[in-house]
Amino acid sequence: MSIAYHYSLYDGTSETAYKEVKGVLSVVGEELLFEYKVYDMMGSAISTLNKFSILVDHIKRTHYKKGFFQSKLIIEATRMGFMEPLPGSEQGVIRLDIKRANRDEAVGFSSKINLALSERRLKELDD
Repeated sequence: MSIAYHYSLYDGTSETAYKEVKGVLSVVGEELLFEYKVYDMMGSAISTLNKFSILVDHIKRTHYKKGFFQSKLIIEATRMGFMEPLPGSEQGVIRLDIKRANRDEAVGFSSKINLALSERRLKELDD
């Protein structure tokens, strides 16, 4: 299961974006795999393809937030440092913009991850 995402990066001094990240989020075995490139605001790639993976065990929860034109998939890690390699992450949270065409996949993705996390926690309680 894979979904395309994008989000803008801001420099903190103004409200205009100076870079954009575009990528694909996939589930590979027990990991979430982020594959992405960073672009300038003119649309030119300023990085090569980057890959970052995080174990599903290190995910606290995912949350899908529906918007009118585009929605957000919010992924929270159990620790701040787990998301730090991703550009634009803050305090262990990354907010991915999802286009309307990928909305159903994002809802399913979020539900599937949250269900897997709940099952793991219940299994840990039983042991």
